[in-house]
Amino acid sequence: MNHGDAFDVAIVGGGVAGSALAIALARANMDVALIEREARFRDRVRGDSLFPWGVVEATRLGLAGLLPVSGARPLPIWQRYEDRAPLPPYDWGWDVPTGNVVWGVDHPGLQEALLEEARNAGARVIRPAKAMRPEHLSSGLIELQVHGHDSARSCRARLVVGADGKDSGARRWIGAHTIEDPVHHVLAGCLVEGIDLDPDAAHVGQYDGGMALLFHHASGRARAYVVGQPEVAERVRGSRARETFLEICSGAFPEGAFAGTEAVGPAAVFPGSDVYADRIAGEGIVLIGDAAAANDPAQGQGLSLALRDVREFSELLIAVDDWQEAITTFSQRRPLWYEPLRAYALWRGPLVSDVGSAADLARCRAAEAAELDPFRDGYGALHALGPEGLPVTERARRHFLGEDLDVAAMTGSSFPHIEATVR
Repeated sequence: MNHGDAFDVAIVGGGVAGSALAIALARANMDVALIEREARFRDRVRGDSLFPWGVVEATRLGLAGLLPVSGARPLPIWQRYEDRAPLPPYDWGWDVPTGNVVWGVDHPGLQEALLEEARNAGARVIRPAKAMRPEHLSSGLIELQVHGHDSARSCRARLVVGADGKDSGARRWIGAHTIEDPVHHVLAGCLVEGIDLDPDAAHVGQYDGGMALLFHHASGRARAYVVGQPEVAERVRGSRARETFLEICSGAFPEGAFAGTEAVGPAAVFPGSDVYADRIAGEGIVLIGDAAAANDPAQGQGLSLALRDVREFSELLIAVDDWQEAITTFSQRRPLWYEPLRAYALWRGPLVSDVGSAADLARCRAAEAAELDPFRDGYGALHALGPEGLPVTERARRHFLGEDLDVAAMTGSSFPHIEATVR
């Protein structure tokens, strides 16, 4: 056992949230230990979109320069399709005052780039290694036993941060319970190449009962996603999982767009629901990123949420001497940007994947609401400007969905499908 490793902060989990926080704190001259379980980040079929508000967070953290070197690609155009035909393209530059656009992100590439930058900034990277349950010492420090493949060491720190993902083990360290919203839809994804669609655009197409999305990476490959009813999970399994996935995707885009497409990674399916801890703060321990709360992956906001957490918490730690106060303040503020994301996911999910006449009417109402009030309390601009401070109220829900409209006046009208719109 190696004793004597002492740090200001020990971060458990070296993914996007953990490594970004390590960079911010190490640059502020703090002694940081970054403990990562995986020797090499593997593709978990997730985290391939960074929306403009998330790019703003990356810029404020001084991390935006890592996007291109990590294999990410800027996608200035949001191209929608209805009945497989392209609609007029949307340019993010029209509405985003900072000029930022969506980026297609190679998630493992970004993780590796951030972890390496954390090392360069002065953080002690311990990898591969697993952190065991911490112990509070009489000195006020917290001790972690860290087990590697063939060694073990003891790390002591003033503060422990759990950034170990959606299935966080650090939640148990603060006595938190995991809560999952009801699963309304699922998200399936696969890495593909050979798509005959504009590589400088993100693509969103409709099919009956769901939608398909495509985010290009700098490598020329792209991540394709399908959002649909839970039955999709049964179809995208087994020996023909990838072939079935491509068949579903191709039905949402122009004919021939997938003719030469090859699946170059596994097809994986995830529940479309938020998973969160009932508390994120303990004595000297705090959760950030997906460990604190993972937003419905079908909304594509996970990376942006993680970076927002990192900026807020790092600024608090740098600004105050009482780090327990910083933990408490962070836990109180986080709902300001997380709860609107959760509400948006709950409100929008049925618009995407529900079928039948009632679902068609709901989409009609929502589309009319978007026509009459594109901003809709800020939810109409969430992807561009972010969720912070948006009202999470019944009135806001009804207004976003158009339930406060006169339905009788809409009879016989025809509106574009809101599920294909991000504005």
